[in-house]
Amino acid sequence: MGNYFTSCELFTENDISKIDACGISLENGMYISFAECAEHWAKMNSCEGSTCIGERDIINFTFTFYALPKPIVIKFIKKRSFFEFFSRCNTRQRFHNLQKSIVQNGYCTYDMT
Repeated sequence: MGNYFTSCELFTENDISKIDACGISLENGMYISFAECAEHWAKMNSCEGSTCIGERDIINFTFTFYALPKPIVIKFIKKRSFFEFFSRCNTRQRFHNLQKSIVQNGYCTYDMT
């Protein structure tokens, strides 16, 4: 497990095709299983029965999911500042929407900020 973070799969929010109670489907067919991420998080942090599935960083607008065989990072891309300012759903709101979906499905992420 010592080399777990040496590489990762990187996607943007645009790669998300569906979020359901069990995980996140990506456009390329990959699936992020919340249960598997929680199990892996628990093993890496020497605890039992965790609902934590990864880490979030609001400063960099990223979620890192503890998937196997390597972490999966989802990055939220800021739009041009003019559009961000007037958008009803700016980057911060879209980021929080994913966090809300995770929590509504009984899981959580560790805040890295």
